[in-house]
This record gives sequence, structure tokens and C-alpha cells, in this order.
Amino acid sequence: MNQQTKFIWADHLRVAATIAVITVHVSASILPLYKQIPDLTWWIGNLFDSISRFCVPIFVMLSGALLLPKDTALPDFFKKRLSRLIYPFLFWCTVYIVNYFLFHTKNIQTLSANELYTQLVHQIKNQEISYHFWYIYMIIGLYLIIPIMGIWIRKASESALLYILGIWFVGLLLLENLGNGVEIYNFIRYSGYLVLGYYLSKKEFRFKTSRVALILIVTGILVTILGTYLITVYQGKFNPFFYGNTTPNIVLFASGVFLYFKSLKFNPDKKSHISTFINRYSYGIYLVHVLVLTHLKFSWRTIHPLLGIPLTVISCLLISALIIYVINKIPGGKYISG
Repeated sequence: MNQQTKFIWADHLRVAATIAVITVHVSASILPLYKQIPDLTWWIGNLFDSISRFCVPIFVMLSGALLLPKDTALPDFFKKRLSRLIYPFLFWCTVYIVNYFLFHTKNIQTLSANELYTQLVHQIKNQEISYHFWYIYMIIGLYLIIPIMGIWIRKASESALLYILGIWFVGLLLLENLGNGVEIYNFIRYSGYLVLGYYLSKKEFRFKTSRVALILIVTGILVTILGTYLITVYQGKFNPFFYGNTTPNIVLFASGVFLYFKSLKFNPDKKSHISTFINRYSYGIYLVHVLVLTHLKFSWRTIHPLLGIPLTVISCLLISALIIYVINKIPGGKYISG
């Protein structure tokens, strides 16, 4: 079994995570309107958002599962992996900034070159180019440690890996209460997902994996949905605590989704062209989809969210994929599109 066939489940999982992250960003606009909109509308937003919250952890876990086992020389790793992240990121940063100046800056014609430069520097320095780019900053940081982490991971015993994962999980419970005031917070909480993805991809369990995976998924979703509702009712305003990427419910949820896809038997001779297409351009889709959403301008007021959210997700996915596909066909476009 070659490497591509062995990890075909990972390709399908990446597609699911790509769709999920778009769903999160589509449904998110409804949730802060608690008590300002009909209860059913809010619950629909809560449902769609909750069932999609596995997306970011899965992206990181896949990086751990696919990259940590590889013994790649540092120059080759940075050339093949890191450059594929950074060049498209810089390109789309530029596109988002141009879009901001064209559509969100009043009287742009009257701004001096110095004022434009000041706004540009401010956005880059404060990570304000687009709200979803925080993930790129985070994943680039993790990529910098993967070659070093991989040396230890590949030699570590199962007990050592479980010890690290245990320390990480307990640390999440403590750090979640401290929040982003801790400078190393993001690094610690997301680096654990690298190890978790590696461990779950390697481990062959004695029990029926799919059954346990479904229990984890259902538990994670229920805690997320009900926890979000209860804490929101208690505080009288929307509280996204249970949506956090490293809250225990999301860790369990993402682990269940990971194990479930791993347990599925995919026939490599019967690949879905749509799935293959989305998987190939998933990074570019992630980079561009928020820009597409800003121009689609989904509103629950114009179409019922039970229909509007899925339609907007599908529309955004197709438009984003088409944009990346077209750019890839331009000479040199594959280096900057994502």
C-alpha cells in the first residue's frame, strides 16, 4: 500500500474540514444576535456552528499525522512545506488589503500615500487583514517546530506520547481560564493537536474504532450545543466559550471525527472528482473564502437560515474553488494561489 492510498481517508477528512470552516464563518453572524432574533433562528445558527467546530483542530491534527513521521532535511522542509504556506499567504494578504481600501475605506482618493502606508502597517502589525488569518500565523509557527518535534516524536514510546498528551489536556483546562493573556498560549494549545494527530493516525485500537468515534462525536456536539445555549442564557448574551478550539468538548469532538474518517474504507479506484478537486485546492479555498463571503453578504433576514446557511456554504465553496483553479492555470499562479 503506497503512502497516497494509505492516507486517502485524510484527503476526505481535509475536504470535510474545509466545508466545516466555511460553515462556521457563515453561521457565526447569527449567534451574537441572541434575543434580537427569533429563538429558532438562533438555534439553527448554534446547530450549524456547533457541528462544524472540529475544523481547525482537524487541520492541525492532519499536519501532525502527515508531517511528523517524515524525516525531511531542514532545507527541503522549508522549501517544500513552509514556502507553500507563506507565498500564497502574502499574495492573499495583498488582495485582502486592496479589497479593504477599495470597498471599506471612505474617500480613498483623498488619502495621502503616507496615510495609506500607515493603515497598511497597522493592519499587518495588529493582524487585522482578515479575521481568519490568525490560523496562518499559528500554523506557520507550528511548522517551524515540526522538524525538531518530529525527531523526538518518531523515537518516543507510546507511554511517552500518552504522557505528553495527558499533560497537554490538563494544561488546556488551566490555560483556557487564563486566556490569551499568556503569550505562549496559542503555541502550547495547538502544538498538542500535532501530537494527537500523529498518535491517532499510528495507533491501532483493539476496540471498534467507528463506534467509539461516534460516541465522541455525539458527546462533543451535544456539550457544544447545550453548553453554548446554557451559558448564553445564564449571561443574557452570546458566549462562545464552548466553541473554543481547545475546550475539552471540541478536543473530544475532533478526535472522534479524526478516528471515524480513519476507520472508513475508501476505495482508491473510486475517487470523487469533486472531493479530489476540493482537497487539492483546500488551502487556497481557506485563504479566499472570507473575501468571497464578504461579497455574497449572507443575511438570515432575506432567506431562512435552515436553507440559507447550506446554500451560502455551497456557493462560497464553489466560487472559492473556481477562483483558485483559475489562478492556478495562470503561469506561476500555482505558487501564489494556495
